[in-house]
Amino acid sequence: MRLLVTGGSSFVGAWFCHLAARDHSVVAVYNRTPVRVPGAEALHCDLGSPDAAEILKKAGADAIVHLACKVKGSGDGSRETPATKLNRSMMDAVLALQLPTVYASSTCVHWPGESGYKRCRVTDELRLRDAGVPFAIVRPCAPYGPYLGWHSPSHKESFHTLAELVRKSPLVPVIGNGRYKRQPVHVDDFNGSILRLLEKGLPGAAFDSGGAEALSFNEIVGILAKAAGKRRRPLHIPKRAIVAVSRFSRDFEPELLDTADTDDVADPTPLAEATGLWPRSFRAGVDCLLG
Repeated sequence: MRLLVTGGSSFVGAWFCHLAARDHSVVAVYNRTPVRVPGAEALHCDLGSPDAAEILKKAGADAIVHLACKVKGSGDGSRETPATKLNRSMMDAVLALQLPTVYASSTCVHWPGESGYKRCRVTDELRLRDAGVPFAIVRPCAPYGPYLGWHSPSHKESFHTLAELVRKSPLVPVIGNGRYKRQPVHVDDFNGSILRLLEKGLPGAAFDSGGAEALSFNEIVGILAKAAGKRRRPLHIPKRAIVAVSRFSRDFEPELLDTADTDDVADPTPLAEATGLWPRSFRAGVDCLLG
């Protein structure tokens, strides 16, 4: 199968291309950050440009895996921003191909409240459902995994930042009380499920993708510390302070951080039953962050 993968230069995208290239022909699409995945072709394309669809068509793909998304600058959902406009244009280009499509959405579609990022994801899902092509929607919850030695994503992954803090600092900053839940999914489990759906035939359904257990953020820090052989304490910082600081960072979206103290969990059972692949727990996968 020849797969066209948008967002090929992202952390999750590069891992997907790396995994998929073992058994399939892969075209990794990138814009600003060149991607060099062993065994995959690289295709430069600005997915927000008017000629994006024509460039993508030339790849001659059998299916498309849409992993690209602009998060920073999505806003609070009250108005269109350059980021939300770009996300719409990217989906325009993807749907113009009229190919079987896997869309990597987000569990943010379940969150209370509104944000520009959530609105993009909900709208993209609806558009794909109405496009008349075979599809699957897979929503990862807090994906994590090891560094790829040959790849440098433009944005540092949050779990890599957290693991670095655990290694170096006796106090680990945590937003709010840290009792809110997350269900981290290993990048191999998430990407492996997408490949299995493609190989079995896209079912025209949406799935949440999470690890085997839900954990509080305090527990996640504790598991990382134990795996690293460190004694660490969470340093609980008021959410409003983190949100204010995030406005000066390229890696965080203030409106998303404003929802950070809500539970974000994902029942992995429907996806596991559809693919036959059962995800590992964070406790079983955490060592990959500390190598």
